[in-house]
Amino acid sequence: MRNAKKLLVLAVIFTMLVVSFAMASGEKQSAKASKVLRMLTWEGYAPASLVEKFKSETGLDVQIAYIGDNNELIAKLAATKGQGYDLIQPTYNWVTIAQNQYGVYAPLEMDKIKTDQIDPQLFKTVTEGTKINGKSYAIPFCWGTTAMIVNTKYAPEAGKTYKDFCNPKYAGRITYRAKYDSFYMFAYALGLDPAKAVSDEKAYRDVMEKTLKKMIECKKYVKTYWGSRQELEDLLLREEVWVASCWDAIAFSLTPKHPELQYRIPKEGAVGWIDTLAVSAGAENVEGAYKWINFIMKPENAAVIANKTGYSMASNGYLKYVTPERAKMVKEIFTPEVVKNIKWYFPLPSYAVDIEADVQERLKAAPSE
Repeated sequence: MRNAKKLLVLAVIFTMLVVSFAMASGEKQSAKASKVLRMLTWEGYAPASLVEKFKSETGLDVQIAYIGDNNELIAKLAATKGQGYDLIQPTYNWVTIAQNQYGVYAPLEMDKIKTDQIDPQLFKTVTEGTKINGKSYAIPFCWGTTAMIVNTKYAPEAGKTYKDFCNPKYAGRITYRAKYDSFYMFAYALGLDPAKAVSDEKAYRDVMEKTLKKMIECKKYVKTYWGSRQELEDLLLREEVWVASCWDAIAFSLTPKHPELQYRIPKEGAVGWIDTLAVSAGAENVEGAYKWINFIMKPENAAVIANKTGYSMASNGYLKYVTPERAKMVKEIFTPEVVKNIKWYFPLPSYAVDIEADVQERLKAAPSE
């Protein structure tokens, strides 16, 4: 079994060695704090058109480093205590983990943020969820959900509950990931609450073991566990599967051309992620970081990212600037009631990371009955 905590520690050590070597070799790039904003972010979150617009408005240059996952982000920050970056974009459920262990973020100065530009419900969720000793360390940037997509030609009634992933009516036409999000879906369908249980190791193990047992029982109905967006799209478009777990961004791209494929959020609620905006503990251009935050959360700017990525933004009013088809789908699917019922991903203690890795591997290894 892979130990995720050990992997993260190794990643941090490796990154520290690389940074130390670079500094010793004179390869470290210095930046004048008043002129350069250094960002650590994800592909698609700082499109060239917006970077140029920001430069024109502020006179600041922008240096961007991209990350592929949150372990990489944490490793890079931990190696230098945040030095080398001003503005960073961790996923919500990874913020307090990194801060408690490495102290890589700076507490936010809310008086410098135009909070009226941010969705109040998401703002409350993130600022409360990233609060340590009374100070918040992140605000919401964009978000997305995982729920179900169904082919209404063959499974018109599916999608009301995650229990449909174990419905013999759809045997051989079901797919979902052998990952944490599927475990959460099954757990909620079983009436379990992993978000509540995660604070206690024994309780979390119990929830995950019960969920694993059910998922192994249901494995005989699964055609395959999908691993990539392209794989899922191919399965759906070839009509090999009718009932699947799905990221909403995939549905937003598929449904306009294939209206029989409908994104449905079951009664248990979608599971969801939030990517955030935060300031590095080692930031040199703190003012520049806040300028970017206020710039990127303007609805007309946030809409550029929504149109490119398919993600939903935490910016108030951004739907006025997205394509009409996208705005219609978002409004129809994400009603206030649905958003209120989203089961957001929650911070994982190291033991929970290891438990999840264990049950995921056992699910994939288990034979179909």
